[in-house]
Amino acid sequence: MTPQTRISMAAAMVLAATAAQAAVTFDANLEADPTFKSSRSNPMTKSDTSLGGRVEINANAALMKQGDNFVNARASLIVPLTGDSVTIDDAWVQFGNSMADLKLGRHEAADLFPLGKDTVVEGVGVASGYKANALRGRMKDGRIHTVIGLNAAPGLRVELGVATKKNGSASAYGLRPTLVYSSGPLAVRLGVESFKTEGSAMTSVTGVGVSVGYALNKDTTVNVNYARASKLNASSFGINGTIGAAGVGYINDRNSLLNTKVNTVYAAYTFPLFNVKNATITPAISHSTGTGVDSLTAVRLRINYAF
Repeated sequence: MTPQTRISMAAAMVLAATAAQAAVTFDANLEADPTFKSSRSNPMTKSDTSLGGRVEINANAALMKQGDNFVNARASLIVPLTGDSVTIDDAWVQFGNSMADLKLGRHEAADLFPLGKDTVVEGVGVASGYKANALRGRMKDGRIHTVIGLNAAPGLRVELGVATKKNGSASAYGLRPTLVYSSGPLAVRLGVESFKTEGSAMTSVTGVGVSVGYALNKDTTVNVNYARASKLNASSFGINGTIGAAGVGYINDRNSLLNTKVNTVYAAYTFPLFNVKNATITPAISHSTGTGVDSLTAVRLRINYAF
């Protein structure tokens, strides 16, 4: 029995068991990403054309509440458009009440460096920045990832993410406390990551990230992000905006140890596809330049269809 068959059978059994105990809703969407990358001299990306994308199938279970208590769950199956490696994306359970809750499984915690309309964002050279996402989530290496959430006040949520190590291989693990505050058009996220990486040597890293978003109106949002990890000598600054169907952004990544600076700009615009409901097409571009490396341009034509 192939790994893909086992995954499909396991997903089917989970969904069947869930359906027996709860009201389950299903949704699916397709995302096709023909992409072209170009650089002046790098042979790996001098003229590279590829097709990415996937079909995502989601099962969302919402159990009946018992008073103020609740239990939620979600499972997402990812079928790639190319290749045979069927995978699972989200797979989590969340339970609690209006004051506090716990989320366990494969999921993503609060985003401390939101990129806005990031249809394509291809940085040049080595990853030199830091975006406070080492412990954010969707961990697929066997670690336990749980987030304890507390709704401390109107508009204020406190979360503590905990990730354990995976025995037998190098793995980052630690704590990720975050604060998320929203009031009207303002949204502020602040968090700290304190994690250790085991490999040939033990490395302890603490980083901080902050993001401020503001909705100028119902169609226009601006985000300003900053994250830094001193021990890694790495930092990232970003600003992006979404204006209706359009999005633009800029990221500056720095690493003083490697003496690298990378600047990346990106943009995208979404059009209806033949005026078919839930079908869109999004041309997007990113351009990245860095210290001592060739520039990189990426162009993507994303096709989305929710069904």
